Amino acid sequence: MLKIFLCDDDLEAQVQYAGLIKKAAKKNKVEITISYFKSGEELLFFLADSPNQADIIYLDILMNKLNGLDTAKRLRELGCSSEIIFLTTSEDYVFDAYDITPVQYLMKSKITPAKFEEVFNRAITLASKKENDMFLCETGKNNIRKVIPFREISFFEIWKRIIAVHYNGGEVFQFYSTMEQIENQLLNRGFVRIHRSYIVNMSYILQFEQNILILKTGEKIPIGATYIKQMKEVFVNYISRTNIHDCG
Repeated sequence: MLKIFLCDDDLEAQVQYAGLIKKAAKKNKVEITISYFKSGEELLFFLADSPNQADIIYLDILMNKLNGLDTAKRLRELGCSSEIIFLTTSEDYVFDAYDITPVQYLMKSKITPAKFEEVFNRAITLASKKENDMFLCETGKNNIRKVIPFREISFFEIWKRIIAVHYNGGEVFQFYSTMEQIENQLLNRGFVRIHRSYIVNMSYILQFEQNILILKTGEKIPIGATYIKQMKEVFVNYISRTNIHDCG
């Protein structure tokens, strides 16, 4: 399921674009959810701690206070890699956002259903390449297979060979495996082993408290004494590459 965020301070425009999005999604048999935002400030506040929640962001440029271009630039600074589609009434901004790499600028006065669908499909193709970055697991009971985007996983834990993957803000799926096998699947994907029973997604780390790790989901994970040094080294290297944490 693709997550789409729509940010426009014009509520009538929100309704119009939401209708076009739903129509294009239905025609192309794509499951979506749409979240609505009335300002760039509201969008930034929502994404501050977890900037990659959306697959596609439709962003109006001409908004009160913080405009869409500045909002997009701040999103990229946060580490947001969502596909961005700008909505605008003026062509003056087309060359002002080369570093944001938007999918397209859509002129509000010239939008046709066909053009909107074309851009929507292009964004889906780009987003799907990221969405294919999935963790696959299967439970022996009823042969249930689960496919979870790595970015939605907060942590893994193990108890007597039963792995529990925690994802999507509170959901849990259990299956049989070993932590060593899980570690191999997670190589170079931003995860770190912090305990013999826990592997954590570093993008969810909020703060350290003595021998406890606090996640952005509110969960507290124990840090094993033998893992502290390696975990800190890996995490420091991670934040130096991503620049999404304030180390000052």
